[in-house]
Amino acid sequence: MTVNSSEVVRDSIKALRYHQVYSILRGWIFDGTYPAGAKLPPEGELCERLGVSRITSRKALDLLVSEGLVRRVQGKGTFVASELNGAPTVGDMEQLIHRVARASSRSKVVDVKIREVIGDPDICRDLDIDEGGKVREIGFVRTLDGKPTGYRQSYLPLDVAPGITPDEIRRKPMLQVFEDHGVRISAADTLVGACLADTQKAMILDTTVGVPLVRIRLILLDEDKRPIERSTRYYLADYYEHHLYLTRSAGLNASNLSI
Repeated sequence: MTVNSSEVVRDSIKALRYHQVYSILRGWIFDGTYPAGAKLPPEGELCERLGVSRITSRKALDLLVSEGLVRRVQGKGTFVASELNGAPTVGDMEQLIHRVARASSRSKVVDVKIREVIGDPDICRDLDIDEGGKVREIGFVRTLDGKPTGYRQSYLPLDVAPGITPDEIRRKPMLQVFEDHGVRISAADTLVGACLADTQKAMILDTTVGVPLVRIRLILLDEDKRPIERSTRYYLADYYEHHLYLTRSAGLNASNLSI
């Protein structure tokens, strides 16, 4: 596995070294680099990759063990827990559109970057394109009162909204941009979770390594149920809340609930 510059522990970052390692490892688990049940690299390899001592890596792994994210098996190594995510919830596409519109009206988009890149295997799979194919990468920061509150990184097939411009993204919600380019969204597969800011995200959001972030993974589908965007958004927890209104289905037995 190739390690990028954001996955190396730095003395200049305002966080304990073992907490930086913890943040990086936790990110690897939740972004699928090491999925449920996978074996983590040996301790010596982790130390070499991240530039830390064995004591530091052990403290980081101890935190992950205490959270139930990994387990140690004597003589075999450290493994990611077998269950990490809950079941998806079905909702209304209109609710998503309205929520995005409200959030966009109160904030500002800056640092828009658009470029063509080679999609990694996960991106190509989620967008249903051939492995190793080119995709359009779009990244931007969302601010409120001049302060960064969120960061979004999206990937699109090259034939989806090919004329999209940074100016459009700054002025309109992405859902509206897609509609303006003739792409009508019919569904969204959303996964909401949490993570801690690693070095890269801490720099982008002008915060410290290890602060809690809300992570939203979204795959948008058009009317033909074709995936047209795969995005991951990261929000500072202080600026994000998720509102759900739940109704009871007929015949639901309260004894089966775990609320």
